[in-house]
Amino acid sequence: MAKSSRRRIPASGASTPSAGPIAPFVKAPSTLASFLEPLSPREVYLVHIDTTPIDVKWQAFLVPCVVNTIVTAILALRVWMGLSTYPALFAIAFGSDSSLSIDYSQTGWLELARIILQRTGAIFIDYFLVTQFLHWPVNFIFGPVLWRRAIGFRDREIVVRCSNRSWSKKLKRNTWIRDDEANRDKIIAAVTPERTGKTGYLLVDEDWNLDYAAMTHAQKLVDRNRRGDGVQLDEFRLSVLVHTDADGWCIWRVADENVSHDKERSEHRDQIMAFKDKLTALGKEDLFFRWVEIVQWESSQPGGFTPERQKSAMQQVQQMFNEAGVDFSSFWDDLGGMTGLEQLD
Repeated sequence: MAKSSRRRIPASGASTPSAGPIAPFVKAPSTLASFLEPLSPREVYLVHIDTTPIDVKWQAFLVPCVVNTIVTAILALRVWMGLSTYPALFAIAFGSDSSLSIDYSQTGWLELARIILQRTGAIFIDYFLVTQFLHWPVNFIFGPVLWRRAIGFRDREIVVRCSNRSWSKKLKRNTWIRDDEANRDKIIAAVTPERTGKTGYLLVDEDWNLDYAAMTHAQKLVDRNRRGDGVQLDEFRLSVLVHTDADGWCIWRVADENVSHDKERSEHRDQIMAFKDKLTALGKEDLFFRWVEIVQWESSQPGGFTPERQKSAMQQVQQMFNEAGVDFSSFWDDLGGMTGLEQLD
């Protein structure tokens, strides 16, 4: 229930060693010690288990693979062309004759200007390609390619996101979660079901990068668990990891809150369906739909479904039941009480 936790996310390291982390953070379990050891204590980490289908993971990997292959081919072509160009240009720069030397006495100003512009343009293009695109295939090979080579494609894969240095370097350790609402929102937005429902490779954005080394390490730890000296896969369920001076690595198990929230929603739906079924059995199904209309009307008023409006809605429902000849009190007693049914889910 990530959204509702927005007001509860604590200050990183704001507590003392004796008090411990402020909820919902707790000290990271010792079972994760081998995973946490290589991580940077200055970064924020998000971990979860990617359960998207393998074909989706293939597609997410194939697209950047094609793009980086094209970029590599273009860079290789420019390198091949440069082998016959740059040595000759360097020779001219050091005062030696080469195949690109110009006889100034036989060359007009327009032709000379064209040659200079052509060579300058080629150098500029090559400089642009190297500075802007060379890191693409390099990072792709030492990131996604090595990661996929190490773990392959699996039904359940561990995803580790690391905070982008563009914003995490500005964090004031031990106080930022309490004092910096904007950066707290970055975390909350990144752990919603809508985000974590995507495959890991699609989660790279301006705020978060994938830590391929950490993901490979985590997956190997899970594989080692078969030998009895690894880590259970469930330890990498959706969580937020931060490091504090007072308590070391702390963890917020977002997945546990989501499970609790889903259970609560399921129980609430079951209660509503029991309410409807009982009225249907009494031949009073229209009372259910009239109840829905009353609650929706009161909820849509300015200010929301306040306690006063909840009380007003239940008074209207009681009057409605009495007019229909249904004992209001005994009806709710048979359902186990009316707690939770004051409003729709």
